Parts: sequence; C-alpha cells; structure tokens
Amino acid sequence: MPTQGRYKKILVPWDGSGWGRRAIPHAMDIALANESELVILYVFRPPGTEYADQISLAGQEGQINQLRHGVEQNLTGVANELRNQGIKVRTLILESTGVASAICDFVRDEDVDLVVMSTHGRTGIARFLFGSVAAKVMEEVKVPVLLVHPDRE
Repeated sequence: MPTQGRYKKILVPWDGSGWGRRAIPHAMDIALANESELVILYVFRPPGTEYADQISLAGQEGQINQLRHGVEQNLTGVANELRNQGIKVRTLILESTGVASAICDFVRDEDVDLVVMSTHGRTGIARFLFGSVAAKVMEEVKVPVLLVHPDRE
C-alpha cells in the first residue's frame, strides 16, 4: 500500500492490444503526479495453451521466439515513449498459462502499489469461455485497481 497516498510502483498489465494500451495514458498521468516507477508487464501465454495447462510445444520454438520478439519490440517502443515523457519505466515479460494469477503474483512479490489495466469488455459467452482477467485481478490483489473500459479513454 502506498505511503501517505503516494503510489511508488504502478503496474500496467498489457496484452499488446490497442484496448490494453488505453490504460497506459492513465498510468502515465498517475506516475507523473506521484514520481512513480511504471512497470509494464506482458504475460506471454504460449500458443496452444488456451484450454490446457500443460501442452507439448515441441517444434514450435521458432514461432514462439518470433512472437516473443514482437512483444519485446512493442514493449521497448512503449517504454521509450514513456521515458521521453520523463517517466521511470521498466518492462517485463513473464511466461505463464495463467495470466491473472501471474499478474497477482507479480503484484504481491514486487510490492506494487496500484494496478492500472484495461478491460476488453467481453460479455456473455466470450466472458464465460475466456474469463475476465481484470475481475480475477480485482478479486485477488490487496491494492487499488483502476480499470479502463474499452469504450472510454
């Protein structure tokens, strides 16, 4: 929890999408106002693990490395934009089949003071099938969570 209302470390879990990126300006404003460190976290879920916790990915190393390289380039670009605004920023890629649990573990292990993340606005069957990472994070973590809806900026 922040000392005297000050957020020292802000986490932005980002899935690389345009929707996910909508959380970044909000986190940037808060980071500038609080002189916070901004951590942009990408949880890399290997292809083919959407419905299984363990799966053999033999022969897919090239594809996985290519995807990971693309993620690294995106994170570097976003981090450079933020640094140009005077924000202390760190990027991190974690590999996990459980995106929400990886985010929650990071919040606990790294003493994060605030989570700023986008929702995808899934409803109905899509939400049932894929779940809501944002809802799971809100339920699990003990720090404030700011959610940015996809229809708002």
